[in-house]
Amino acid sequence: MISLLRSLALLVVLSCAGCKSMGGGIPNGQSQVTVTGVVQSQIEDKAEDVFYRYGFEFKGAAGDHMEFERAGGVMDTVLYGNWQEKDMSTRVTLYIVPKGGTTYVLRARSMAVRHTFGADEDTQLFDVQGGKYSAILKKIAQELQAEQTR
Repeated sequence: MISLLRSLALLVVLSCAGCKSMGGGIPNGQSQVTVTGVVQSQIEDKAEDVFYRYGFEFKGAAGDHMEFERAGGVMDTVLYGNWQEKDMSTRVTLYIVPKGGTTYVLRARSMAVRHTFGADEDTQLFDVQGGKYSAILKKIAQELQAEQTR
């Protein structure tokens, strides 16, 4: 049974290697949107609200990025975990890149994180599905735009 799950996990990883979210001038594994007519503090407030609605907990911010985390799902455990405990989480870093004036590019990069109990640090693993966070970025951009038109 375990070898079947591993084979399925490998198939999923390989099938996603060519996803359109992996190209188009956006760094591998990242989603991206552009927002205009806002300041960084508005983006930060809206991002915290939207990520919360998607089940993420705000973990902190530093200058040009914010970090959010939620418990990993079954597939994360199959792909990266120890198959015994729910020790996986998904960590998304939102980069807020100024492009001049009130224009910013928002990029999301996700990592699967294995919490190694008793160790000094968690193990961070690249999540090839980072592009799936474009829905969250689009939601942030839509809500910021809607607030401007009020």
